Amino acid sequence: MTRFLHLPVSQYNLPSPPLITVAVLLLLLVFGCAPKQESITKTEVISTIEGLFEALDVTNENPGLMDHYTTPDFLIYEAGQKMDREQFKAFAEGSTAIETDWELSDFRISTDEHSAHASFFNRGEFVVQQDSVRIRLEIQWLESAFLVKKGDSLKIKFYFSDNIGIKSDTIR
Repeated sequence: MTRFLHLPVSQYNLPSPPLITVAVLLLLLVFGCAPKQESITKTEVISTIEGLFEALDVTNENPGLMDHYTTPDFLIYEAGQKMDREQFKAFAEGSTAIETDWELSDFRISTDEHSAHASFFNRGEFVVQQDSVRIRLEIQWLESAFLVKKGDSLKIKFYFSDNIGIKSDTIR
């Protein structure tokens, strides 16, 4: 027969069993009842990415709109260049486009409580003015974005754009 040595709790200066039980229950109550943060929705991801294109549209008159959709440390690979947010703003502002339109499709989105990744197809149609000639460009890209939750907002932290096709024709 095996005998277990029973030592009184007081000999080791341990709290009494009821006190330990109360402490464990309080810890479970505090940590177990904390609200679970909801996962980011696909709708939030698409809306944020579309917001970036709203900021890039030639009709946008709000110069700070891009900041609403991107993190301060935003990074983009576009047109063979690596650009931070300010460099990308300057790149976009240097465009000669007088009309812009983007169509985003074929989204593949993965999310959790803190971040999201999206890959998608982008077809852009632009009218650019070069001297007295207007040119219509249709450009196709495969793109991906990494987004993070910042407070109550979803923001784009990283963006990759790969040009996969371009067509152009002269309007006049």
